[in-house]
Amino acid sequence: MDDEIVITGMGVVTPIGASVPEFWDANLTGRSGLRVEDRMDVSELPCGWVAGIIPEDTKKRLKAKWGRDGRSWGDILMHDALDQALTDAGFDGPPGRRAGLVWARVWPGPSGSFPEDYVTHLKDMADRYHAVGNDPAGVVGYLKNRSLNLEAADLSAFPAEVSTRLGVPVLPVRLEATCAGGLRAIAEAARLLRTGKVDVAVVTASVSRNTPYVLSQYGQLMALSRWKGAPEQSSMPFDKRRSGMVINESAGALVLETAEHARRRGVEETHAVIGGWGLAVDTEHLTAPSVHAVERVIRAALADSESTVDDIDVVNAHGTSTKLNDVTEARALHRVFGERMETLDVCAVKSLTGHGSAASGLVESVVSALTLSEGLVPPVVTCTEPDPACGVKTSLSPVRLPARKVLKNSFGFGGQYASMVFERPDRPRRLAGPVAVG
Repeated sequence: MDDEIVITGMGVVTPIGASVPEFWDANLTGRSGLRVEDRMDVSELPCGWVAGIIPEDTKKRLKAKWGRDGRSWGDILMHDALDQALTDAGFDGPPGRRAGLVWARVWPGPSGSFPEDYVTHLKDMADRYHAVGNDPAGVVGYLKNRSLNLEAADLSAFPAEVSTRLGVPVLPVRLEATCAGGLRAIAEAARLLRTGKVDVAVVTASVSRNTPYVLSQYGQLMALSRWKGAPEQSSMPFDKRRSGMVINESAGALVLETAEHARRRGVEETHAVIGGWGLAVDTEHLTAPSVHAVERVIRAALADSESTVDDIDVVNAHGTSTKLNDVTEARALHRVFGERMETLDVCAVKSLTGHGSAASGLVESVVSALTLSEGLVPPVVTCTEPDPACGVKTSLSPVRLPARKVLKNSFGFGGQYASMVFERPDRPRRLAGPVAVG
């Protein structure tokens, strides 16, 4: 159908792979990116000892390629993921007219930075407050002869840099929807395409927030893993031993187009179709997820994609490995799918990567697309003692399945909820070369 919204390009930078083929191979083989957090002293913290960290050789390569004065590590990650996606989409020249840019960022501090960057950022804020308080005129005068911090510089530079890369003006939209931000960004990009505002939309998000400040805040919420065994086992969605999430640094990017636009430029094979989505903001609790809200967005996504519960073959879960999130998501799935939960395959990417906040929605959507095109459901290798209170069907090895539709969930603090249905295109684009299984 000409009005279908299709994914034509994908890119990732994660602790388990800095390219889509490498990332997919790690998902299938269960190769973890979680390791002991040794970049700072966490000895005084009750948790946060493990993180999903991008390998040092990858960091050096990305900094050499994308590093600029005033460009944060988060922007470096987004630039690389976006470049992968545009290359994958086969853009040799600029799109015919204005393109959409939707990106999600996460506060606090310069989004996607190293621990020392946060210290500088927070000190600048404290110094400014002590000097002029909240007086607007005083703030303007205080900042007049000072350089912008990375957060402000990122906000002004990133859309312009993407516009230069594409060779056309962009319609930029920045979202803040906490850990649902990535999936919400995809939905916003698809909305721009549905309404005819643009023919092409690029979507990206990044995160890197492992700092004593952030870890201490999550620690107070009892949200981080307290697992003291092997680091690779620290994130175990839907396992009865799970004790909290592991946060990571990562980025993802997608290129979306109308099917008609893709065909006009000679693209017949695509990664996936955006079938529909459901979004909600719930005020029941600031941090605790709501079964009712999760159920609502899942049913909305099914309705928007004109799908029944029997049409969904796989659930790509939010699966954070926290006690409350996993059982809440599972209960909502049981409410929607009922007896089908006994046979409905569920995967949870955070078991290997850790939690990348807004970036997770994009990174895990790449897995949803590959599940459809490759006919494989990744395992959840850390779920070796499934929690009967969750009652979801995961596997310790890849499952071969000619899936037609995948449901993807993302939820976040502040009552942010998103769910999306991805569909297998008529002509799916397969990864080049053999796919490792086993």
